[in-house]
Amino acid sequence: MKQIVFLIALIFSLNHLYAQRHYVEDGRFRIMGGGISGEFSSSKDEESTDKKNVIKLNLSSLNNKIIGLQYERALTKNFSFALQGRYSLESNLPAVELFSNFIDDTAVVFKNLKISGWAITPEFRLYFRRALKGFYLAPYFRIRNTDISFPINYTDDFNKAQNITTKGSFLSYGGGLMIGQHFKIGKSVSLDIFIIGTHYMTTAIDITSNSSVTLSVNDQQDVRDFLATTQVSLVNLVKNFKYEVSANKLTVQGSMNGVGIRGGGVNLGFRF
Repeated sequence: MKQIVFLIALIFSLNHLYAQRHYVEDGRFRIMGGGISGEFSSSKDEESTDKKNVIKLNLSSLNNKIIGLQYERALTKNFSFALQGRYSLESNLPAVELFSNFIDDTAVVFKNLKISGWAITPEFRLYFRRALKGFYLAPYFRIRNTDISFPINYTDDFNKAQNITTKGSFLSYGGGLMIGQHFKIGKSVSLDIFIIGTHYMTTAIDITSNSSVTLSVNDQQDVRDFLATTQVSLVNLVKNFKYEVSANKLTVQGSMNGVGIRGGGVNLGFRF
């Protein structure tokens, strides 16, 4: 049972890493100095105010099995409101494989860790030139949920194969500030670049493990002792750490705060 307790401690740390993968809109995208310049619209387009709505698809996140859609509407000459929804299809977390190089334990198969999630991000935008065109600052709020599942197969002290099923939920909320640039391409198409931003978020964590066998009283106490030690080691990372151990179930709860990055997103838009 110590493998699952160790895994839970690891998942607390990996949640922050996954948040960066999930919400750094695309880690491969870079904006180099002079790499994106100029405008794609004519002065006549600039003067046009008839198309105040844009629906956008995040192209850079599709490679990570993340579908992101955003609706934006111009409110005044320099202000707009945008609402983004994102859904991450179930996938592996590639970085987890790095830990298998340091842990010699066949019971913990890190490639079996599955993660999915969703996020909703409303934001206001202040455009320096004109709404839906040029550079902008965007204060935003975000609510995000991440789900995990992780099966562990191991052999107990009686040389019998056992299985532990672990599921967890990470519910986060917070806000931040991002800078970006919105280009007009022709009359009905736009390109919105999320350049860089940062946010501060609070995450509520709920992890449950179900064992295929009934744990003895001594085994339950061993798990409690190990969790007590884990609680001390995570004191600076996880707040309100609580756990409950029964004959067939282990529950761990807590909360954590952290700073994240948002940026590098390329969004193709249709204006109407």
